[in-house]
Amino acid sequence: MLFYEAAEGGAGVLRRLVDDPQALSRIARRALEICHFDPDTGEDLHRAPNALEDCEAACYDCLMSYGNQTDHKLLDRKLIREILMQYADATVNTSPVGKTRSEHLEGLNRLCQSTLETEWLDIIDGTQCALPSRAQVLVESCGTRPDFMYDAEQAAIYVDGPHHEYPERAERDREQTEALENAGYLVIRFGAKDDWAQIISRYPHVFGRPQ
Repeated sequence: MLFYEAAEGGAGVLRRLVDDPQALSRIARRALEICHFDPDTGEDLHRAPNALEDCEAACYDCLMSYGNQTDHKLLDRKLIREILMQYADATVNTSPVGKTRSEHLEGLNRLCQSTLETEWLDIIDGTQCALPSRAQVLVESCGTRPDFMYDAEQAAIYVDGPHHEYPERAERDREQTEALENAGYLVIRFGAKDDWAQIISRYPHVFGRPQ
């Protein structure tokens, strides 16, 4: 089965399906409800709440809309019950670069250059967020080496220790950020005193939804 986003440029929905292990299950359960099935048992409820008539194949409370009028004769909610019931119990597990998640995490940890970077990885993994694609990647054209990189999102991650608060280092960080942004990268910095959970929550298209 192929899933794709109709929105131009994408809306981050597919990323959430991949990064949130329970997202597909929640969507399937909601789809069952919309199609007048009990999401726990698969029992046919026959009609939407407060509807006056039973729905045989499709109705305007489930699959039919004015936008798909030409396809109304083809619609049948009962054809999708079984696969939706399977998805309702599904858990999505992914791993980047063809390795298991634990193997990839181990490789990232080996490349960490500070305990702060290790702590950041522990939080990312512990909340079931998406792991970075790579670590300590030199972006030669910008003269900088982000701590982590999310390749598909072109996001550069820095985990900054207390020494980054000194004016001279802060100015250098600003210049590196500007160079990366001019090159099309999204730069996300995690300072030692920052609320990391709050920063993660701002970028669901990069990290997914914390669990």
